[in-house]
Amino acid sequence: MTSDTAPRRGQWAHAPLAFVLAQVRFLPNAAATPEYLRDAILKRTATRFPTISQTNGLNIEINLDGDPSVQRTAQATAYDLVNTEIDAMVRIQQGALTYAVTSYVDSPHFREAWLDITDALADIQVTTVTRLGLRYVDFLVPQHGQRPEDYVNAPWNLRGMPTLPGAAGGPDLHVSMVDIAYPVGRMRLQFMRGFGVPSLPMDLQGMLSPRQRPAQPESGECGVIDSDRWIDGEHRADRATLSQIFTQMHTDVSSAFRAMITPLALREWDPEATRGNNQ
Repeated sequence: MTSDTAPRRGQWAHAPLAFVLAQVRFLPNAAATPEYLRDAILKRTATRFPTISQTNGLNIEINLDGDPSVQRTAQATAYDLVNTEIDAMVRIQQGALTYAVTSYVDSPHFREAWLDITDALADIQVTTVTRLGLRYVDFLVPQHGQRPEDYVNAPWNLRGMPTLPGAAGGPDLHVSMVDIAYPVGRMRLQFMRGFGVPSLPMDLQGMLSPRQRPAQPESGECGVIDSDRWIDGEHRADRATLSQIFTQMHTDVSSAFRAMITPLALREWDPEATRGNNQ
């Protein structure tokens, strides 16, 4: 997102943000192959993504028109476009376009960079998307004698959970997930706590590594907040429509994050706490 030597992690002074991802999915057509989309993005972004890597895999196709037991495999090609700083990448797959960053100025800056990429969908005759997603991952590293539970509200902090008879204390490892419906789409909020240096969820590993690795927490304990907002259904793929939807999804994620964290977390991560929705 920026060429500064110090990575940016949002407008908050001590933002815990480590990874941001946006994605759209669409129905492929003859012109919407990964190769054509790759070329369209590179034409629009010039030298922004100088590193290009290709991966090949296999897709299993089931013939539903004839004998459903007849299966065939087809090669699936994907491309990763990575910038010079290795803090932003585009992943192009059959029917999916993803943008991920580990250096983050603010949400409008991220959204405009993402929309510059999605503009290439029109070049390959994609006018409709079938799913839109926005995901944030925050690394929670307690300091000053705090614990991960001090940074999140119930039910994530397990407040009120009794110590089990005979146990030495409360849980050392804990994963909490809630899946919430919105008027349009859903959000999944996860809180994971454990020991050592936090890392990205398994399904995000292999993309970008966080540029600023958190230090070993003083207490040895750490946490990860994973906020995933998505909307299914057919939506126009023009810039104005995508901008409106992604702005709303960001508002939802930011509001959920603020509701999830404690006043202590807000004070430590955003001491000024005067700029509104900065997540």
